[in-house]
Amino acid sequence: MKKPMVTIGIPVYNGEEVIEDRVKQILTQTFQNFILIISDNGSTDQTQNICEKLIKNDERITYFRHKENNGPIWNSNFLLNKAVTDYFVWAAVDDIWSKEFLEKNITILENNDNIVGCISEYDLFNRIKDPTSQKIKISVLENIKKFQFVHPVKGTFEEKIKFLLNFCMGSQIYSVFRTKKLQKVNVLGYYKGWMVDLALVLNIIKEGDLEVTEDAIMHKHVAKKSTSIIKYMINQKYDLKKIIFLENTFTFWCLRNLGIKNFFKNFNFFIRLNVKGYYAILAESIRICKRMSMGQEKYW
Repeated sequence: MKKPMVTIGIPVYNGEEVIEDRVKQILTQTFQNFILIISDNGSTDQTQNICEKLIKNDERITYFRHKENNGPIWNSNFLLNKAVTDYFVWAAVDDIWSKEFLEKNITILENNDNIVGCISEYDLFNRIKDPTSQKIKISVLENIKKFQFVHPVKGTFEEKIKFLLNFCMGSQIYSVFRTKKLQKVNVLGYYKGWMVDLALVLNIIKEGDLEVTEDAIMHKHVAKKSTSIIKYMINQKYDLKKIIFLENTFTFWCLRNLGIKNFFKNFNFFIRLNVKGYYAILAESIRICKRMSMGQEKYW
């Protein structure tokens, strides 16, 4: 058997509605030299039964089930630590790749040693269920500009830091990465706070540049209704201090890991970031109190 080049990691919790379609879609990729690892974070629905059927049909699929839900960051870290192939990519269970996603990104990585991670252009979509037929409709939200959610990141380390902080998105965590490079700078085992995705992306640029190919597309699922930051952080078992001071963990991580010089060169960014964070938590708290006073459904 040919040695696999890529490990695809799917972290899942209660994904019965999408896990089978996601796996089947990955299995139709034009690039086939991969292994697929599914890590089930203690699902309470039919995810386990579905996955156990899937692994019988393709020897490249491995399924792990954990007794309890340890959170998505823990689950993503578990998958990365399992990887031994040259390349690794996280595949969110509810996302969609074009058929050429792996092929196009791996081709770029194979042809340029300075590229440490590569992703396809990226847009957002909703899944809308018809209440009568129960069929799912995919509604893609068109981007308003090129490289709206992901962007090539090149230059000196200082230039890449400045660009990523101002871009302020961690979407490139879904790139195809060089496994050893990603494992070397992995923050998921110790970073406990908001913006962990951007922290990991800031760490990986120490090892090389990031590229974006327009020859394939990645569709990122987003909920049609807005979700609660506070609810998410409570589910992640963040303490009250980390919820109130939303951006502090990321700010102090940057101070320690990017260097004092780079931190103070971008000091205005961190001031703005923390002010926006305080405002976001205050505004959401007010909305929740209003909902409760009107007898509406709570956020948590």
